[in-house]
Amino acid sequence: MLNLLKSLLGFAKKTPAPAPGPQRERECYFLTRLPPEIRIQIYNCLFDHDTIHLLHNKDQISHIRTPERGRTRFMYAPYSVRKPEISSILLTCRQIHREAAPLFYSRPIFRVSLQETWNVFAKLIGPENLSNVRSLQAPANLQVQNLAGPSSSSVHGQPRAGSTAWTSASAGCGYKDDERKVYDEFCEVLTSKMRGLKDLMLVLVSLPEGLSRSLEAEWHAPFQRMRGLQMFALEIRNERDAEAEDTRELVRFLKETVCAPRDDHC
Repeated sequence: MLNLLKSLLGFAKKTPAPAPGPQRERECYFLTRLPPEIRIQIYNCLFDHDTIHLLHNKDQISHIRTPERGRTRFMYAPYSVRKPEISSILLTCRQIHREAAPLFYSRPIFRVSLQETWNVFAKLIGPENLSNVRSLQAPANLQVQNLAGPSSSSVHGQPRAGSTAWTSASAGCGYKDDERKVYDEFCEVLTSKMRGLKDLMLVLVSLPEGLSRSLEAEWHAPFQRMRGLQMFALEIRNERDAEAEDTRELVRFLKETVCAPRDDHC
C-alpha cells in the first residue's frame, strides 16, 4: 500500500517515472484502445463498495480490504493463482490513472480506528484524491474536553515525590498536547478538505450521561461545520448509552446539521 501511494503521488506531481515494462505497456495499449465508456465500466467492476480498513505505523500505511457482502466469488482451478492487487491498474499509465483514480477513492468505504491514521493517509494521497473520498468511518474523541493540560493544583501543589510529580505532569501535558493536535488536524481535514464526502460514521465506545450528550458538548462542535452529507451515523458500542433519549436527540441534531445543504459561497 505504501509503495502504491508513493507511486500515485509521483503521478499526481508529474515526476518522471521509470519506463513501463512490457506487461504494463500491453495492458495500457489494450485498455486505451477500448471506448471510454467501456473503460469506466471496467473501473466500476474493479473498485466496488468494499470496506478498506487503514492501519499506520509512523508514516507508513497498510490496509485490509473487506469485500462487499455477496460480492465474494470462489473459483476452483487445478493450479495456484496469484490474485493481483486491484489498485495496480492505477499504475498502468497516466491516462488510466487520471480516469480511474476518482473511482478508486470514491467507491469504497474507508475505515480507521485512530484519527491519526486518517491524518497520515490524507497527507499521502494529496488534496485532489482526498476530495474524491465519499465514505468514511472514524472514531470520535470524547476526551477533547479534558485536553487542556493538568490542573494547577497538580502542578503547583507539594506532592511527596516532588521532582517525579513534576516530570509526570510535564509528560502528561505533552501527551495531551499531542492528542489535541491530532484531533484538531483530523477535524480540519474532515471539515475543510473533504468536500466530496457524502457518508460519515463517527464511532464511540460509550457516551456517558451528562455534558457528553449535550448539544453544546465540545467533542462534536467541529463536526457541526460540515454540510452537504447524504448520510450520517453515530455508532455507540454501549447499547444502553446508544438507546438513551438524550443520545437519540443528539444524533438527530447532528444529522440535521451536517446533512443540511452546503452553501458553496461560504
